[in-house]
Amino acid sequence: MSKFRIRFLSEPLRFAKNPFDTSPLWTGVTTRRTLPNRRLTTIMNIATFQSNLDFIKQIYFREEWKDKDCLGKIQQAVKECNEKIIIAFGESLHKLAEHKPSLEGLEKVVTKFPSTLSHINEYNSLPIHTITGPSEESICAPEYVPILAKEGLKHGVGGEHTRGGLLTDVPYNAAGWNTLECLSYDSEYDQTSRLSTLKELRKIGLLVEKDIQEQWLLYTSLYNGGHEIFEYLVKWNPNALLNTRYNLEPLIHAMVWELYLPSESVTQFVTTILTAGFKYHPHIGGLLFTEDYEGTIALDVLLDEYSVEDVMRILHSILSPAKDYPILHHILTKAPQHGEVFAIEFPWAGSLRDHNGRSLHQVLMAAGPNVMNEHWLLFAMLTDNQIQEKDPITTLYPFAAMAVGEHADLQSCFYLLRRHPSVMDERSRTSVCRRTRIRKRKASKSILFLE
Repeated sequence: MSKFRIRFLSEPLRFAKNPFDTSPLWTGVTTRRTLPNRRLTTIMNIATFQSNLDFIKQIYFREEWKDKDCLGKIQQAVKECNEKIIIAFGESLHKLAEHKPSLEGLEKVVTKFPSTLSHINEYNSLPIHTITGPSEESICAPEYVPILAKEGLKHGVGGEHTRGGLLTDVPYNAAGWNTLECLSYDSEYDQTSRLSTLKELRKIGLLVEKDIQEQWLLYTSLYNGGHEIFEYLVKWNPNALLNTRYNLEPLIHAMVWELYLPSESVTQFVTTILTAGFKYHPHIGGLLFTEDYEGTIALDVLLDEYSVEDVMRILHSILSPAKDYPILHHILTKAPQHGEVFAIEFPWAGSLRDHNGRSLHQVLMAAGPNVMNEHWLLFAMLTDNQIQEKDPITTLYPFAAMAVGEHADLQSCFYLLRRHPSVMDERSRTSVCRRTRIRKRKASKSILFLE
């Protein structure tokens, strides 16, 4: 055994007054070797403290020492020490981003000391608030949120029905967002970590599909201009694009009217939302015709807030001839007042068919004779082939489509018949063939019955 080793073991241990004091425990040791570092010193302090507690417990248990006054003071000191330990760990939970413990280590600490999950810092925030952000005062470490939320749920952190603090408002957030909303904030610095955290919360059941709509997660995920979290949430719950109401306004309206962001950012958000709308809800015209509580559609809101040129520029960035999207089908039936502008900007869409296989004039007729009459030029330009083509859904010829509904137009119906009366012969031939097939089926059944 080396000379240093012998001296190290022979030196008397000096127990510090503060069990977490990191001052040297050994004095008078002069060697060329490095003295124990601060971490080892702290460990030795704690070990010495534990040794003292074991000694006290044994000497009183065996009644070798019977001074009750001394025991009372020791118990009070231990109680105060335990309280300080909990406070120390509670404060440490607010600094997870600094010392970055392992996930296993964090789980052990909050399991051993669950009250640390409710430790309030100087900003009146819980640890789960601090590490979530976004805030200049907070130090974000979202990867630890699932553990804090899971353990917090067991111990009622944040109150009932808050999922361990996920649904509690973050005190320092001026917008009044809760933890989950702040977590979905697509920060440019840690968006990958936040997305992974949301996936983990979903996996353990602390993030559910309805949260996307009820907690406005699509709105908050777009607020910083990010896309990853927004796209993940939209793919999970596409209907949230239509059903989310932020301060009673539809999502698209709320983003257009956002007052606290530069206009360039708002334009970017609107483009992202509209793109998602056309992707997930193409059959209803995306989000352009979403109505607010006053019945104002999103397209009208866009044209009120931006110039026609800016709105068309946004739509051209989303819709192109290569997309084959029948935008005119929707505009002429749902917002005909903008038909001229869109016909000029998207002339290629006039020859497309929609998801039902309907041409533009068939969509207009299906919407009602009155809608078709609003676009008299299209009606006048109907070709012979179009007049003789049945609607793929209703199977009606154009003349019949103009004769149905409360807005039936018999004059237009007769006009189409005069142009091509042969469609009536076709209908007659079809009816005869149908009756012939029915008679044959009945005859076949009778023969089988007689046999």
